Formats: sequence, structure tokens, C-alpha cells
Amino acid sequence: MVCCLSIHFDFETVGWVIGTNELVNDLGRLSFLMHRIKSKGTNNMLKTSKASETLCQSGIRAASTECERVGGINLGQGICDLPTPEVIKQAAIRALEQEKNVYSACEGVFNLRQAIANKIQSFNQISVHPETEVLVTHGSTGAFICATMALFNPGDEVILFEPFYGYHKNILELYQVHVKTVPINLTDLSFQIEDLEKVMTPKTRAIIICTPCNPCGKVFSEQELLAIGAIAEHYNLAVITDEIYEYITYPGFQHVSFACLKNFKNRTITISGCSKTYNMTGWRLGYASGPAHVIAKMALLQDLLYVCPATPLQHAAIDAFKLQENYYQKMCQSYLEKRDYIVRELREIGFEVTVPQGAYYIMADFSHLGFKDDTAMTRSLLEQAKVAVVPGRAFYLNPDKGKHVLRFCYALSQEKVAQGLKQIKDNLVVCPT
Repeated sequence: MVCCLSIHFDFETVGWVIGTNELVNDLGRLSFLMHRIKSKGTNNMLKTSKASETLCQSGIRAASTECERVGGINLGQGICDLPTPEVIKQAAIRALEQEKNVYSACEGVFNLRQAIANKIQSFNQISVHPETEVLVTHGSTGAFICATMALFNPGDEVILFEPFYGYHKNILELYQVHVKTVPINLTDLSFQIEDLEKVMTPKTRAIIICTPCNPCGKVFSEQELLAIGAIAEHYNLAVITDEIYEYITYPGFQHVSFACLKNFKNRTITISGCSKTYNMTGWRLGYASGPAHVIAKMALLQDLLYVCPATPLQHAAIDAFKLQENYYQKMCQSYLEKRDYIVRELREIGFEVTVPQGAYYIMADFSHLGFKDDTAMTRSLLEQAKVAVVPGRAFYLNPDKGKHVLRFCYALSQEKVAQGLKQIKDNLVVCPT
């Protein structure tokens, strides 16, 4: 017997089928099922957690994504595309050839922890035990995540200096820790200690210090750290210091580790890593030092999160800590020359710039260039000049506070930095005020 069936998709007849009863019945059931799936729409999508619903792509990562889209020059993300020292690359090859490919201890390879402890003693002036007070982590971000999970409970409050590194804020908020801020004045990179006192509440648990500071380049002085420490002692607060740019400081400014002052070590988690100093951002090797009982908890958390950092790369990193003083001197001199160059060029374009004291970022004010806000300015640089930068709103709780500033990064070769600035000069269309 031959029957006829109309096929409907999305309430529209899209065709007819003529055939046997069996064929028509099968196609009828298929049509019905497809209509059911279509009508349910997104109701069948997997639900995500409430915590993940608050997540969004960071302004830093978004700048890099857009830069790739237009094939531009990335003066946004601190990717540091300079060559990794040859001795470290050769050490990685040897580690692979020697089959050092199995899991390490969750605390990290002991010989690397020993090398880190020696460096912390000599450079940071902090005495730490390599077995109990040092943890090798999956980048300095991994160290910050483990410290956050080990120290804080949902509902706790933590203080950041603003402008802040966005990943610090986002990680804290992911774990339901509330962020309070203390403003840094971009005209002279100062802050008022009274502002730190003002944001204290019974729920305050810690102060985060990023020195040298990403994004503004502030280097916290010993006097400032002592003042912060006095408040931390008075309120019995933890202090987490992100010192990943510790080797990159400029004339007149010296890096001081908070934990080396007075008896602050017992309340401090000091975080650093290999990424910025040795141009190894993709290796994801960081470390933390601090009180043994906190480091032990962080190690357990790390074991649960990702077991351990990449073992062969840990072995290779041991050689990084054998580099001589002239390596660090040449690195700082190179960044100093690029800093002075980009400051001069940005001012010539019309930006207001405060000269960074350390790290390799510049916060530049474009108020006199006539753009509505940082989003418009960023888009203009990307589309007209094919240069990516990070909008200022990425570094503030209140986006309006950053709407007239951009962050530039000069952790590229001198040639790329110069080409990026030339493209801005040649292509930027200044809006009338």
C-alpha cells in the first residue's frame, strides 16, 4: 500500500514523501522527533554552575584574541616573546632525553625547590626551608589559586591596590571572596595609608600586594611596606605578595620583599615564578614560599587540581637559577631603554604617561585625544592601527575609573615595539574634543 506524508520542520511544510506504509511511518516518527528537539530549543542544554556564570573573558585575554583576528601587534598581554635563555632550553632537552617524564612530588622537584630556596635567601633576603616552605606551582597564577583556597572562606574580604591585576580579582571572586580596593594615584604612583585603614572591616582577612605592580609599574618602597605591615599586624591579616616582576626595576627603585621585613614572614605568602624573568610564559612554572602549614595545604590543593607542574620543565628550570648577575643587568637595561622609548613616543602622540618604576607596563591617559572611553579607543587602535592594548576598565572594580586609560606592554623586541607605535602614529584618527 502506498501512502503520502507531509514533512514539517519548524512548523513549515518542507516536502512530501510517497512510499510504503513502513517507510512513511518511519519518516513520520523522525519528523515528530526532530520537531520535539527543535521545540525544546535550549532547554536540553547542560546547565552550568552559578559560580561559572559570573566568569567572563579577561580584558587582557580579549585583547590578544582580537589581535590575532586582525593579525596585529600585541602591545596588550604580557606574553614576553623574547628568546628563552639557551642554557634553559638545552636543560629541557636533556630532561626529556633522560626520560624525566613521570609525576614529580606535588610540592615539586626537590632540587628545584632547593634552587628556589637559595635564590629567595640571596635575592629576597628571606630564609626558607626547601622541603617545607617552598612549593613549585603551575605558574604564579596556580600559586595564587592555591593560596586563595588555602586561606579564605566564602564571604571573607580581601584588599587589592587599584589598578589591580584582573586575574587576582577574578580568582578571589570565583571563590566567593569579596574584594575591597585602595586607590593608587596614577600621576605619581602613590597611595594613602589612611585609605587602607578605611576599608578594614571585621571580615577582612588579607591584603594583596603586587610589586612591581602590574598594570601601573609601581614599586612599593620599604617604608610603604612597613606601613602596610603594621596594619596587617594590628588586624592579624595574611599578606599575599605577587613578586613575579621582582627583577625588573629601574634606576632609583629597588625591589623589597615584604616577608623580609620585621617578623612579617610568618603571615606572608610570597609568590614569584620563571615566566617574566626568563621569558618562559608558556612553561607555566611559578612558586610560592610561606609558613610550612600553609604551604602544606597549598600542596594538597595543587595535587587535587593538577597533580604537579610539568616534570621535565621543572628540571630545566633549575638551570635558570644558575644564571649570573650580568644576565639580570642586561635584561633590566633592555627594558629601561624600551620604557624610555615608549614613554617618549606615547607622549608625542598625545597620551599622558606616568613613568613606570618597574615591570614592563605603562598606564597611559588618552583624555586629550577625544575618544569617548577606553573601549572606543581600544577598538580604534585595533581596527585602524592593527595594534592591541588593554582597556583601563580591566583593572578597576568600577569601570568608569579606567575609562580614560589604556595599558601598554613593551615585553616584545625593540623592533616590534617600534613598529607598533609607528602604526599608531600613522593610522590613529584623533577624535575632535
